[in-house]
Amino acid sequence: MSCGRTHQLIAGVAIGSACVVMEADRPEKTLKPFVGAVLSASLTKLPDVLEPAIHPNHRQFFHSVAFAGLLGLVAHKIYRWEPKNKDDETVRFVLLVGAAAYAIHLLLDASTPKCLPLFGTF
Repeated sequence: MSCGRTHQLIAGVAIGSACVVMEADRPEKTLKPFVGAVLSASLTKLPDVLEPAIHPNHRQFFHSVAFAGLLGLVAHKIYRWEPKNKDDETVRFVLLVGAAAYAIHLLLDASTPKCLPLFGTF
């Protein structure tokens, strides 16, 4: 079963590595891989902030397959957004890292025996 620290480690390594790959062909190197790793390790806890793991059936809408699909649609829109300035680029980066970190959390939870509910209960 994945615990919070495992979520953080996997998100940090995955997103940090993805940022390294994205910068591979660029002549100038930035701190984006490091920032992406740290940010994703922090943001992967967001689902458990929204729905705290205080009992075995805590997974509701924000831990559901439906929310994962919605997150994917929103992340695609953000990915296609063309920022006009550096501030917008920063916001886009943070939102994409956050969406990826959240998705990693959901994927790890989906691999447990409890899995993810389709919609959760309302």
